[in-house]
Amino acid sequence: MSPSVPGRSLAAIALTLPAALLLAAAPAAAADETAAAAPAGTSVAAPAYSLDATVSPAPMTAAACSADPSCVAAPAPRGGTADDYSALNQAITAAAARTRPAVLAADGTVITPPVTATVLLRAGAYRLTKGLKLPPDVDLRGAGIAATSLVVDPTVNWKNFSYSFLVRPADTKEAGSTNLVADLTVNGNCRTGAGAPEPAALPGRPGETCDFRTALGTNDSTGGGIAAGDRWTIRQVRFTNFEYFKLWISGTTGVRVVDNRFDNWGGAESDGEDNIGGGGRNDGTVIERNQYDATARGNFFDFTNAIRTTVRDNVVHTTREVAAARGVTEYGNLYFEGVAGATVTGNVLEGSHIVLQSNARYSHVNPNKDVTQPRDTIVAGNRILDSATVGVAVGYEDYLDADGTGGTIGGWDDASTDTADHVVRPGGGNVIRGNVIERPRQSGILVYGNAAVKDTADTIAGNEIRNAGYGGSTTYNTGVGWFDTAGIGLATGTGDVISGNAVIDDQARPTTWYGVQLGARKNATAPAGTVLSGNTTTGIIAAPVRTAALAPEAPAGLATTPAALTWNESYATGNAIAGYRVYRDGALAADLPVGSAEVPGNLLDADAASLESATAGTAGWTAGTGAKVSRTDVAGAVGGASLQLTAAGSGQLSAYSRKVPVTAGATYTSVGSFQAGAAGRKVRAGLAFTDAAGKVTRLATSNTATVDPATGWVTSSYSAAAPAGAVTVQAMLLVEGAVPGETHLLDRLGLVTGTATEQWTDPAGRASSYQVVAYRAGSGDNSAVSTF
Repeated sequence: MSPSVPGRSLAAIALTLPAALLLAAAPAAAADETAAAAPAGTSVAAPAYSLDATVSPAPMTAAACSADPSCVAAPAPRGGTADDYSALNQAITAAAARTRPAVLAADGTVITPPVTATVLLRAGAYRLTKGLKLPPDVDLRGAGIAATSLVVDPTVNWKNFSYSFLVRPADTKEAGSTNLVADLTVNGNCRTGAGAPEPAALPGRPGETCDFRTALGTNDSTGGGIAAGDRWTIRQVRFTNFEYFKLWISGTTGVRVVDNRFDNWGGAESDGEDNIGGGGRNDGTVIERNQYDATARGNFFDFTNAIRTTVRDNVVHTTREVAAARGVTEYGNLYFEGVAGATVTGNVLEGSHIVLQSNARYSHVNPNKDVTQPRDTIVAGNRILDSATVGVAVGYEDYLDADGTGGTIGGWDDASTDTADHVVRPGGGNVIRGNVIERPRQSGILVYGNAAVKDTADTIAGNEIRNAGYGGSTTYNTGVGWFDTAGIGLATGTGDVISGNAVIDDQARPTTWYGVQLGARKNATAPAGTVLSGNTTTGIIAAPVRTAALAPEAPAGLATTPAALTWNESYATGNAIAGYRVYRDGALAADLPVGSAEVPGNLLDADAASLESATAGTAGWTAGTGAKVSRTDVAGAVGGASLQLTAAGSGQLSAYSRKVPVTAGATYTSVGSFQAGAAGRKVRAGLAFTDAAGKVTRLATSNTATVDPATGWVTSSYSAAAPAGAVTVQAMLLVEGAVPGETHLLDRLGLVTGTATEQWTDPAGRASSYQVVAYRAGSGDNSAVSTF
């Protein structure tokens, strides 16, 4: 994005794309699937925010300037509301006259370095009604980060700052030139007169519009901080109180951003633009040892279309109190959108996270007509604490052209010339290594998206993920499938390596369900050939590895009675439901291989009890056409006797319960567990309603489940409202594809008013929270989690 394009932060102007192709910038938590917060283990806090320099030299002194023939001492600020633009512009012009350009060889190497000049600002606040333009090789230095400030004054003509900045490059470029901006504060005057270097826990009037927008009617992109040019260094600069981007880096080469500070102290506030933003295929930018205070606003960093970016050793603070005051869930994040060959190391992030994704989410015109996937980026040695979502997210996404196809594969130097097509530069080869991620509200690391635009395996190695899901959701949607809380989740790619990672949950009430999740639920594709080695898990709830592509739906309708917990049967996806697991405060409390021993509120309880008697016969059950029903003493799904259904012919077998009176419009549910006498049979539950005239309406689920002797017992259920005129209802249980003479067992037979057909009573008494999952026949994979 260019600052000449109206809009908000880089991450906020995305298009709405088809869910099959587009991923959320960060997965959003399902609002009704949250886990209670639990006390976390101790960890080392992020270093405190401070204006003190860490690697910068001391500010230039007036004496040093006087002794340097290339230095121009600017006059002191005039004070009050006086405009200092003319005086500073004259000083810059005088300094430019003392420079000499570099001498370059034909291949671009420097033969003689440039002679640079300096404008030294004095202590105090300079008010500017126009932005300053720095010519090549002219440095701008202040008396100290808290001593000198440049302040936006939009009152004379605010359009001088529309989509523009306090300091920016002059319109001419010079090969090999350098510039330095150092040792001062830039202040956007969003809160009039605010922004003094006075520590604060909250910004001034959090989240409200900048004062001058209301007073002067300005647009929402007025008054940015610094726009960098080629080979600029921005060092020991404090950015505060801005409406527009604080630091903009676009289309540049070799910019260095070192030891700067971003805050809204002293009653200041900013709009939501990025603190360090830009892109424009900038090359070789280095962003290091900067600090972002919890009062700052917007993403710490967001580049779109860039290469060889280095972001290292920065410290970012956020707090939930500031986020809540602004009505947002998170801020301070690092976004690499369409960035290749980046290095992201040694950063400490408190409450924020790192996202690698393509630029497909922007308007599909230049510079974002062509799409670059995240590629060859190293994310290593970072410490990510208390992220509001995931710790590190890697998303692969493209968009569809008018003909319904994705982009044509190309490289970094390829550009589309066809108005009906675009170039997509494939991603992969990213390395996420040696990071410590503590207490993310979702998973620690997620890789997801469109497999067609990822052509190289990623590596996730040697990371420590601790207490994933802390205070957050148990399941969340990426836009291309659902993840459950895991240390690491991988949904796309071939041959990806996940090795040597440690997934730890040391809470009294654990929130991490899995070590590694392979495949996203509700997504047709899954990763292939993934290499898992040397990963360890400690204290997690469920399993070290979870495959999720065909996981059943989570149990619904969770409720409590004075004596028990109840829920509905889960909906199977591809494989039948084999049972349920109940967890008490994150620890397994019960495994119900088919379901609860008793169906709660069973209208057929008397029949079920009499089935256990050797003289009771079939306890009110009758067979449909082509079948006969009998009782057998073979152990059933929940012990005791079972109903036996024998095929007299081929095709569908059915069994019906006795008739039970109904209320028209009320909901009824039938349930039964099946064990096949032959492989590959389909089973399903249904209801048969009869009206006063004897007309029967038969309804059954279309979600058939395969069942065979090796699989064991599986369950099916069906719910429907009694139609008008109905007077009775029967449970109807069906077996499809039978052949003459074969037998099938039915047990745990139920018919209830409502939908709850499962229950469990805690023998230890009521706990503070419970989690319930359904699991598949065969693989045993869990559903998503439902929480009481």
